[in-house]
Amino acid sequence: MGFLVIPGSEHFGVTTAQFLIYFTLFLITSALMFSVTGRLMSRFGLKIVLTLSGILSALAWVGMAYSPNIYVFYIFAFVMGVGASGNNLLPSKTLVIGWHVHKRRGTVLGIVATGAAFGGLLIGLIFPGIMKAGGFVGGSLAIGAMIFICSVLPGLFLAKNPPRPGEENADEGTIETTTKEGRKAAIKGFGLTIFILSIGTFLFSLESAFASVQAAVYPTFGIDLAAAGLMISFYSMCGIVAKPLLGIMYDKLGIKVLFVAMTALFVLGLPSLALTLQLGLNLTYVFLAIAALSLSIPTVIVPLIAVNAAGRERFATVYGFMLTGSFTGTGIGAPAWGLVYDLTGDFTLAMYMGGACGLIGLLLVFIAMRRGLRTRAALNETSTTGIFLPDNAEEASEELVAEAVVADAGSADEVAAAK
Repeated sequence: MGFLVIPGSEHFGVTTAQFLIYFTLFLITSALMFSVTGRLMSRFGLKIVLTLSGILSALAWVGMAYSPNIYVFYIFAFVMGVGASGNNLLPSKTLVIGWHVHKRRGTVLGIVATGAAFGGLLIGLIFPGIMKAGGFVGGSLAIGAMIFICSVLPGLFLAKNPPRPGEENADEGTIETTTKEGRKAAIKGFGLTIFILSIGTFLFSLESAFASVQAAVYPTFGIDLAAAGLMISFYSMCGIVAKPLLGIMYDKLGIKVLFVAMTALFVLGLPSLALTLQLGLNLTYVFLAIAALSLSIPTVIVPLIAVNAAGRERFATVYGFMLTGSFTGTGIGAPAWGLVYDLTGDFTLAMYMGGACGLIGLLLVFIAMRRGLRTRAALNETSTTGIFLPDNAEEASEELVAEAVVADAGSADEVAAAK
């Protein structure tokens, strides 16, 4: 969508800032719709929501392409935001969480998450030619076509609703949530857990705004545009490696080791990159790789923590609320980074503050996970497999062992024995 900014401004005869109002409308609309979309998926199934959302977004882009003025363009951007809440992050994560109940779930989700990085590389190769040939109208239609290919066609021919309680491959102990009363009963007692997770993802997004503005960050440290382009490409390549690596870490590490590792990544990521750039050290690419790893944590590990904290049957609803926090954070984060630059003359303070937000978000996610596991244990629920079961469980603390057994087995006798 970034390729449309300059051509779109010229097409409608408005400033760049006026044109980009559509982006704010799209983000805020999607943020408000995610929780609703999650509930719709729980009620009607993922397949139909994915398909209809893709059709709505694709048609919205056709309308945006042929809008007679900027105000009609804004209206279609609002419609596109409604559709976007049901045709990308939420259904893809829900499909993986719903079908992969084995102990390699993290690795699978990490591999799936690399689609964004590979897609970015592909777009960088093909979209300049599309824009050159078709301009703003051609670019908008191409985005609509990509949504149709990546959402509508999979929704019709590939996506399959995850199993519900009582069906084959369903987890034991899960609860029926297809009715309104069932959905309310399902999340009863998890309100504070959901709220804390949403605040955590909001804070992660304030840090993750770096990925959106990094092209503007590097020149402020005296890096020329050619070198900045190489750094952006390197960051994208690191993202392709980072996401499966994080999934493997989730599958292999115990809960305490995993959170210690993530804390180290946040400290050594964006803040250390800022210090390196500020001092002109020759370690920029090293810390840029670590930053790519830490900034991928919300994409890979946080959804896995959410399903541990709230359960698979609640995931679509819970993750919908979390994406509300995430998109709101993105909408606020990018302008906030720009404001810091306007006030200080560089992005250094924003990078340090972003790192601090990431660490606070990580702490909140940890608190939410522990609270959610305790709530599920009180309900005698069986959690999905592939959770934080330490290899050296006998050496773990009694409380963490109890939580791990609840997660992996869930029977009352085993929980009592662990405690």
